[in-house]
Amino acid sequence: MKNLTIIPIILILLTCFACDTEQKGPSHLDVGTSELNSGRVIDAIQNLKEAEKKEEDKAEPRALLVIAYSHAISSKAARTQRVEPEYKKERNERIAALNTAEINKMIEHLSKKQSVFQADGFEALVEKGTDAAVVLIDQIVNATYPEAEHHFISTIVKIGTDAVDPILNKVTDAAVSDEAKMKLIHMLGEIGDKKAVETLKSMDVSIMSLALKMEFYTTLYRLGEMGYKSEILAGLKADEVEVRRAAAKAMANLKDVNTRTLIDALKDTDSQVVTDIVKALSVHKTKDAVEPLINVFKGEYGDEAKSAVLDTFTAYAEVGSSLTKGLARKVSLLLIEKKIKSSTDRARLVQFLKHSTMVKQLKAAKILDNLDLKLHEYLENDEESRLVKNQLNELLEKIKK
Repeated sequence: MKNLTIIPIILILLTCFACDTEQKGPSHLDVGTSELNSGRVIDAIQNLKEAEKKEEDKAEPRALLVIAYSHAISSKAARTQRVEPEYKKERNERIAALNTAEINKMIEHLSKKQSVFQADGFEALVEKGTDAAVVLIDQIVNATYPEAEHHFISTIVKIGTDAVDPILNKVTDAAVSDEAKMKLIHMLGEIGDKKAVETLKSMDVSIMSLALKMEFYTTLYRLGEMGYKSEILAGLKADEVEVRRAAAKAMANLKDVNTRTLIDALKDTDSQVVTDIVKALSVHKTKDAVEPLINVFKGEYGDEAKSAVLDTFTAYAEVGSSLTKGLARKVSLLLIEKKIKSSTDRARLVQFLKHSTMVKQLKAAKILDNLDLKLHEYLENDEESRLVKNQLNELLEKIKK
């Protein structure tokens, strides 16, 4: 009798031991996720497919498989392994089958730190269309992943017309914050679908904040309602910084803007306003902006503003000599006269001077006032950054040729 009792107990213990052994170690989902993050996308797909079979909640492995198939195709790993047709078929079928939970899981993974597969994952959401737009818009409204919002916005804009109705649903929702509505209304202007005009014009402007009202005006202008131009220009002088920011952002899209208005706006104390005005001056080009733009670069503004200055100067250099006359000399003197403290900013200046138009000016200045010699003396005696020195050596070699 005792033997009959012992046998079932042993069987139970063996079963428990087997179950425990099976559960030890990382899961297929963990391994697949790790492989995907490290770029081993083919291996990741195999483990994620196993995870899809074994996990009770299928949303995460299915979301990651869409990302993995997308990355395998774009990175050419699928072609190298001769599985590209199969992976394309799998990707297309899985994108079509994505549900809200799976889209949310994709967004969760794509919103983490910059990754090799991030662009491919967001492109898959573009292809999903309206359903993806609805979820992304909700994430913006709820401010779930604020650091990733620029990715959400660019994805929604790429989705385009299919995103317009979901945006309008939130824009007209009284429960949505003005801050979120400003982002959504701006996207309507980026998408450029005029079917949004009727709904926007039906909204009650009297209850809008001044900043939201400015975004409202600028978007309607971009959608073809030209009568709002004067209100937008007036926004550059508003007391509220959010109003000035919205107006400044609109300047690049306005037609026939008086460039003096833009140059005056460069005196704004807000770095974001100045950045957008600098960008607008790359569209509304004028030689009168050169000195004020140099002053912005020398000033206490952020990296975005300073990068925008050199982007605008590059746009000028690619147009012709009337806009850039003497510019290479002025930029060189910023270095020679030690006007720029940041080595990063100095490296940016030298990189700009390597533009073919600037090199041509520097070659002419070599004859007129030995500007190349002064740059060489600055390199030897004053510059401390190894990066800037290397850039300057490359520039001086270009001038010699």
